[in-house]
Amino acid sequence: MKFFECKSASLPKDLSQFLNEAAAREDREVENLISDITADILSSGFDALVRYTKSYDNFDLNGDNLRVSKEEIRALSGKIDPKLSESLDVAIARIRNFHNNQTQKSFSYTDEDNNKMGQNVVPIDSVAVYVPGGRALYPSTMYMTIVPALIAGVKRIVVVSPPRTFIESPEVAYLLETLGVNEVYRIGGAQAVLSLAYGIEGFIKPVDKIVGPGNIFVAKAKQSVSGKVAIDMIAGPSEICIIADTDRDEDIPLIAADILSQAEHDPLARPILLSSNRVFIDKIIKKTYEILQTLPKNLMENAEKSLNNRGIAVLTDNADASVELSNILAPEHLEIFSDEPYRLLKNVTNAGSVFLGRWTPESVGDYIGGPNHVLPTGGTSRFYSPLGVYDFQKRFSWIEFNKESLYKYKDNIATIARSEKLESHARSVEIRFENK
Repeated sequence: MKFFECKSASLPKDLSQFLNEAAAREDREVENLISDITADILSSGFDALVRYTKSYDNFDLNGDNLRVSKEEIRALSGKIDPKLSESLDVAIARIRNFHNNQTQKSFSYTDEDNNKMGQNVVPIDSVAVYVPGGRALYPSTMYMTIVPALIAGVKRIVVVSPPRTFIESPEVAYLLETLGVNEVYRIGGAQAVLSLAYGIEGFIKPVDKIVGPGNIFVAKAKQSVSGKVAIDMIAGPSEICIIADTDRDEDIPLIAADILSQAEHDPLARPILLSSNRVFIDKIIKKTYEILQTLPKNLMENAEKSLNNRGIAVLTDNADASVELSNILAPEHLEIFSDEPYRLLKNVTNAGSVFLGRWTPESVGDYIGGPNHVLPTGGTSRFYSPLGVYDFQKRFSWIEFNKESLYKYKDNIATIARSEKLESHARSVEIRFENK
């Protein structure tokens, strides 16, 4: 992990440069590839989808096996480990309980002139959930996305995942069955995202929103269709920022384990440690590398690359300064490892999700805590929020003016309209009172 010192309320130049070097790299080859796939999907439709599925997933897609049948889902679901299905049921219940509190309500009122107006909240008509099937197959993301969509009242929920998912993952099948999702397609990658956005005539109807994580190809495809459809966010590599407001030796292995909980995700994952105690930082880093050696080989390799190339340890003046720095970094996950977490929480403004105290490791939030684990990454928690029920709802306003009110305000409307050089806007009010 790279070490930095921060003695002010702004990002040190060397730390800023270290962060921005990675953020500034754009993979133009991927963007060009997405453009080519888009053109192919639009011109060749299902034939293009068949070619890409064979090329990337080595699967012979056809009109009969594109959609995963209820019978297939039921048979695969039956193979799940009972202990895992029980844990998933617990998780679903807890996620549902939290998200039930997020529903937005319609409202209406009558103003002092007896005009009626309001705002209606309605569900998005159709949503697709992308479930990765490559290096990262995370069934937990299914209930984190589908449960809030169900609470919002979305009528059509579509799930897509690469073909191998429906061979290898009883847990995905169990969640599909448990959550009642029946429109499921065995397609993955950028071609799946593009097919959902534009539709495949005769096979897949387009959706209104696409959510769920994926690799860089999926992320770039989602970015390319944003505007044609809604998306949740452009998800980047996972991040964890830990404010270590403690100097107890017994806390060292806990913090080290929490650092690794995100570092093992991906070589590009970003672990960040903030503390006002240099000796304590050194002890945590040492313990982190010790525990690293006990991980399975693939996870150890991920975590080691993450720690060596992306890991950051920052010495700050005190815990409050650590919070200030964290607000600048705007991490996906923020752990406040402190005996006074609520005092520090009051000053947090930028974070995807916050985990308080020594008994709340980030993995609680990944699986069963209650809040959503689909979170903004790459510093975007400065302006994005976690996925929630509100992301599957939309709003429209309505108004009914009466004749007396329109007459009362007609000159105001016409004056503003003409100031904007929009004559017909003014006349559309005035014409209602001509010769009357």
